[in-house]
Amino acid sequence: MAIAQCPSCNKPISSMHKTCPHCHFDLANMDEESLHRETVRRRIKKQQTIMNYSFLALILFLGGFLYLYWQQPVEGTWEMLAAKGAIGVGLVWYLVNRVILVVLKKKK
Repeated sequence: MAIAQCPSCNKPISSMHKTCPHCHFDLANMDEESLHRETVRRRIKKQQTIMNYSFLALILFLGGFLYLYWQQPVEGTWEMLAAKGAIGVGLVWYLVNRVILVVLKKKK
């Protein structure tokens, strides 16, 4: 009996299990090609989720930048702090998501 990873939820399970105790994925009727297909499907779903987060981060960054450009808040007000915070958080969040996407693509 060895420890394997579920192709659906990627959690550790016993190699003797017929279904995953975590996500109830049926392992009994799976051949090697089906397992590979499930692994690829899971990786693509994760990439799409990270891409969505990347778009949200970009919207946050651009929203802060455009607020600074159009409204021109006074230095030291909460509006200025919120705009600069949105720019900073959006930029860092976007960069982290892009690095994660690059790592996921190289893992294949």
